[in-house]
Amino acid sequence: MIKEPQANHNSRKSVSTTGSLKLKSNKLPITKALEAKVSRLLASAPSSPKLQAVTPEIQETIDKCARRSKSCLEGGKIRCTITSERLAQLKKNVENAVRDHRIFSIKGGWPVIRRELTKRNFIEKFEHGHKQRYNTEDVTSNLPVRQDWESPANYVEKCERTVMSRMLSAYDCDFYWSMRKEPSDLQHRGNGYKLINRFSRSVFASKEGLTLLLQQSYWYSEDNVANINFPRCYVLGFPDHYNLFLDDFHVTACMGVLKWFTERYEQKKEVHSMEGTIPHMAFNFAMERCAEYIARQRHQDIDKEFSRVWDHEWEQFLGFFYSVVHHNELFADFKDKLLSNYAEAKIRLKEMAKHWPQYDLDGMRNIWILKPGNKCRGRGIQLVKNIGEVERVLTQKIKYVIQKYIERPLIIYKTKFDIRQWFMVTNVQPLTIWMYRDSYLRFSGQMFSLENFHESLHLTNHAVQCRYANGHQRDKALPDDNMWDCHSFKAYLKQIGNFDKWSQVIFPGMRQSIVCAMLASQDTMDRRPNTYELYGADFMLTEDYTPWLLEINCSPDLSSSTSVTSRLCSQCMEDIIKVIVDRRKDPNVDTGLFDLIYKQNYPRTPPYLGMNLSVRGRKIFRQRPRKPDDKEMREKGHFPHRLKARKSGEFIRTEMLGDARAANALPDLYSGPVFEDLIEKLNKTIYEADSGIHFVLPEAQNPIQQEATKKKLPSSRGDRVPKFSFSRHKINPKPSLSRKPNGSENIKPTNHRRSTRSSVPIARRNYFGLFRKFISRNQDHYSQPLNSWEKETFSILKSESLLSKSQSSKSGNVADNKSFLKSVPCLNLPTFDLNKLLPEIKSNINNA
Repeated sequence: MIKEPQANHNSRKSVSTTGSLKLKSNKLPITKALEAKVSRLLASAPSSPKLQAVTPEIQETIDKCARRSKSCLEGGKIRCTITSERLAQLKKNVENAVRDHRIFSIKGGWPVIRRELTKRNFIEKFEHGHKQRYNTEDVTSNLPVRQDWESPANYVEKCERTVMSRMLSAYDCDFYWSMRKEPSDLQHRGNGYKLINRFSRSVFASKEGLTLLLQQSYWYSEDNVANINFPRCYVLGFPDHYNLFLDDFHVTACMGVLKWFTERYEQKKEVHSMEGTIPHMAFNFAMERCAEYIARQRHQDIDKEFSRVWDHEWEQFLGFFYSVVHHNELFADFKDKLLSNYAEAKIRLKEMAKHWPQYDLDGMRNIWILKPGNKCRGRGIQLVKNIGEVERVLTQKIKYVIQKYIERPLIIYKTKFDIRQWFMVTNVQPLTIWMYRDSYLRFSGQMFSLENFHESLHLTNHAVQCRYANGHQRDKALPDDNMWDCHSFKAYLKQIGNFDKWSQVIFPGMRQSIVCAMLASQDTMDRRPNTYELYGADFMLTEDYTPWLLEINCSPDLSSSTSVTSRLCSQCMEDIIKVIVDRRKDPNVDTGLFDLIYKQNYPRTPPYLGMNLSVRGRKIFRQRPRKPDDKEMREKGHFPHRLKARKSGEFIRTEMLGDARAANALPDLYSGPVFEDLIEKLNKTIYEADSGIHFVLPEAQNPIQQEATKKKLPSSRGDRVPKFSFSRHKINPKPSLSRKPNGSENIKPTNHRRSTRSSVPIARRNYFGLFRKFISRNQDHYSQPLNSWEKETFSILKSESLLSKSQSSKSGNVADNKSFLKSVPCLNLPTFDLNKLLPEIKSNINNA
C-alpha cells in the first residue's frame, strides 16, 4: 500500500516492513535501533575533548542504515510498503512459477509480450549480469521510486515484480525474448529447453544470402505447395556472378530496343525519320543477339559456332540503346522495310518470351537496383541504368547485390506500393511454418515514374517515407500515413472488379513463395529445438497480380508507427504467444490469425531388420597326436616320422546341432534359412585346387595304408588332407608325399612358401582321382587285363603330359610305363575306351 506524508514534517509515519521511521525535515531518517547503537558507541568511547568527529565504524553503520531506509523515502518521493503476508504470497507465486517453468525474461520494452505472459501466470526475471541470492531483507530494500505519472496500482505492481525478480535471481528463465543479437544470448542458448524467439543464424534474412540460396530453389518447387517468383539477382562480389550479370544486361538491352520499336509502332508514334541519328545496324545487332540467345536455349550451338562479340561492339550498341530508349532519339529512315522489320521484331520477341522467364517483368529501360548485402531500412539502395555505375561499387568494401528492377509493377492511383507479410518458423527439423492472415501495404509518398530515380518514388519502406512529405499531386484516396491493411486492399480490388485476385492469386502466391524460400534455406538454418522467430517478407505485385518476393527481414518492425501497425502489431504479438505457449499444452487451442501453412512430413524410420542371417557350423581344431615310443613303432612296422606326418593332417569334428536344436537356439524373430556346414564348405573351397598328388598303395602292399585305414585317415580326393594345418597362433606346413619313378615313397616336410608342386596342370593332376572313381563305379563292366588298357592308352597319356620325363622317355618303352602304372591305387584295372572317358572327366573337373 502507499503511504503519503503529511504537511507537518515533525509527524511520524510507518512506511517500512522492518520498523517505523522518524521523518524529519532536511535530515536522514534514523531508526530507534540506530539511535541506541550510536549511543552505545559514544558511551564506550574514551573521554576526550577531541571526540567531536564520527569514527569510521560509526560512519559505516550510519551509511548502511541510510541505504536501507533509502527505499522508503528519497527526495520527497513516495515509496511502497509490502507487508509480511503479501511477501509470503509473492514467495509462493515464485515457487509455483519455478515448478511449472513459467519464468521469462525480456530485453527491451515489449509491453504486449509482458502483459500476455503475465496473464498466463508467468513471472518476469529482470536480466542481471550475474546470479546471486537475496535474503528476505534484500528483496524488499531499494525498491524503485514512484514517478509522477504512475498510478498507485501500477506502482505497487512494479514493486512486487521487482521483489519476485530478486527471488528468481538464482534460477534460469524458461522464456527469453530479444529482438537484437547480443553476446549475452549465448548463455541462454546453452539450455535446450528454454524458449527463445531468435535463431542463431538466418542466412536468408540477408540480401546476399537469399540470392545465393534461391539459385537452387527449383529443386524444391512443387505445384500448389512451393513455387517462388524472385527477380533475378547477382552478388557482385563473385566474379562469375558479375560475368553473368553482364550477359544478362546485354541481352536485356537488346530486348529493350525491340520492345521500344514495336510499342511505338503499335502506338503509331515515330520510330524513324530522315533526320534520325541511330543507324540500322543497332536494330540488326539486337535482332542477331536475340536470335543467338534463342538458338542456345534450343541447343543449336552444339553443332554451330556463333561469331564472337567484342567489348567495343557492346559499348557502341549500349550507347545507341541509351539514345533510343532513354532519350527518345529516332532511327534513320527504314524506307520500305519498316513493316517487315516490325514483323520480324514481333516474331523475335514472341520467341524470346518462351525462353525468358521474366519477360513481362523487365520493361524496356533495363533498370537495375543496387542493394548493400547486409543493410536494412532502405539504407544504401540506389537505381542504376548503365554499367559504369555498377563498376564504381565494386571497389567498395561493402558487398552489393544487383537485382532486376520491376519496371511494370501494379500501381494504385499511380503510386507504387509493396506488401509486408509476416510468417513465423517454429521448427526447422521438421520445417514448420506459420503465416499471418493479415498483412499491410506500404505506399510511396510520390507518384511513380521511371524518369526520376529518387528514393522517395521507388522505396516504400516506412523508414524512408517518413523522411519526406507526400506529394501534392498524389491522389487523395491514398492514406496520409502511407499504409493500408489487407482489408482495405481487398475493398479496392472489389471496386475495380478483381476481388477474387487476393484469394486466388496474391495470397496463395505469397504462401508458396515463403514455403519454397524456407525449403531452399533449411540446410543453413539453426536446428536448435524450442526456438522460433517472426520474419517479414516483402512482396511486389506485377500488372497480372503475381506476387514477387523481394527480400526477407528478420526482426521486423512491430512498433506502433501508424494507425495500421498499432492495431496489427499488438494483435500479432498476442497471437505469437498463443502459438508458442498455449499450443504446447493444447494442440487444438485457438492460434489467432496464424495459420499453419506447411509442416514437413518426415516418414517414420522403419525398424532395421536386415537379412537376419544366422550361420551354423562345426568347430574345427587340431588334435595333438600321442607320440608313440620307438619300440611300439618298430613292432607295427612304422617309422616315427611317417606316423607323425600322417597324424598331422587329422581333424576332430564336433557333433553338429540338429535342425530342431538349432531352431530353438536362434532368436524368435528369425525365420530365414540356416547355413549348415559353412566352415566345411569354405574349407573345401579353399583346398579344392590342392598342390601335389597323394597316391596310396593297396592295403596288401602298403602297411601305411593299412594303418591309415584303421585310423580312418582321408585317402580319396574328396577327403584329402588340407595343405596347411591350422593352429591357434600360426600356420604349419603339411608334410607332402612325393613318388619316385620306381614306385617308392619319400616323406619330406615342405615349406608353405616353397611347396612341392607337380609340373603338370591341376586339371591333369586330378585325372587319376577321377579315373579311380570311374573304375569304382563301373568295375563290373570291365574285365580285360591291365596290359591291354596300357597299350590302348599309352599314346593318350603321353599327349596329355601325365607322365614324367623319366616315364615318357624317347624310346617310349612300355615296360617303363608299366612300372609307373603299378602305383595306381587299384588292384585290377579293367579295359575301357579312354576317348569316351575324357569328356566325363573334364565335366567333373569343371563342376569341381
